[in-house]
Amino acid sequence: MAVGRIIALVAALASVAVIARPAAAQTGKAPATIEQLVANYAAAWANRDPDRIAALHTPDTVFDLRIAGEMPQIGRQAVRERFGRILRDNPGYTSTVTKVGFGQDFVVIEYKIAMAPPAPFVLGTMRYTPTKVPYVVPAIDVIRFRDGLVSEKVTFIDVDAIRTNSQAADAVQAPK
Repeated sequence: MAVGRIIALVAALASVAVIARPAAAQTGKAPATIEQLVANYAAAWANRDPDRIAALHTPDTVFDLRIAGEMPQIGRQAVRERFGRILRDNPGYTSTVTKVGFGQDFVVIEYKIAMAPPAPFVLGTMRYTPTKVPYVVPAIDVIRFRDGLVSEKVTFIDVDAIRTNSQAADAVQAPK
């Protein structure tokens, strides 16, 4: 499916989502709103701290980077390691949100990733050799929450933008 169609589909889903609040926790404290959960998660990413990011995930969390050859990462430690590699490969990682849609227990976020990787990096079945010229990659996250934590994060990125802005894109063996 073309990235444009994926973006249109996710945007359509986001546009019909209603803002809702999660059920009250058994702790007696007022539950965090979905907006607060998203703000906390965004702050962890802005701080570029894989431990802090992973701590906001459930123990059985799933991170699914929708790129050919990428396998879903299951569990908090696997997610922490993958996010750590993403941040290591792109030390200047920043993102700019362009659209957000909230549902009862999920959020859909469209954003742009600032890329300036200093060295070759692998995504799925491809090794990209950067040009060292900064560029932007459109992306979409669909993030589900359970009990105030991220239970699933599905990420779609425009790999054509990465390929176009790379000196080379060479096939590698898919990770097992």
